[in-house]
Amino acid sequence: MSMKAEKGRHARKGAAMLETALVLIAVLGVIVFVMDMGRMLLLEQFFAERARAGVRAAVVNAWDSTAVANYMCYGVPDSTQTGAGFLGLTPSQVAYNQLADSGANDARAQVTISGIQMFAWIPGMSGKYKAAPVVATQPEQSQGATH
Repeated sequence: MSMKAEKGRHARKGAAMLETALVLIAVLGVIVFVMDMGRMLLLEQFFAERARAGVRAAVVNAWDSTAVANYMCYGVPDSTQTGAGFLGLTPSQVAYNQLADSGANDARAQVTISGIQMFAWIPGMSGKYKAAPVVATQPEQSQGATH
């Protein structure tokens, strides 16, 4: 075998290895991005569903803001537990408001979850982030139905 042919084969092997490394890095980056964004969206959906359940329970049971925060964090309205609850949610992150009736029988209750900490692993934007507030609103027409 000539020296020139062996040198060409070695160059092709090096080029194939470089191309494989570049493609592998890009594919792994896409996989990490999709998995991380999916995890973050799943957490957002969990909190949105928790807010919907909390405002519904508040309307049906005529709870105050403390009972709503305890229910959303710990699963029971009269909890004496402190600290982080459901997925790290704390009572200080939950706000409960009763929106006034404008005269058209449209009184509503509203639960807002804010200050949710998220962590991203996505290369180039990794770090801690605060998620957008989650708001759920429910009409108060069924208030007191379970008393």
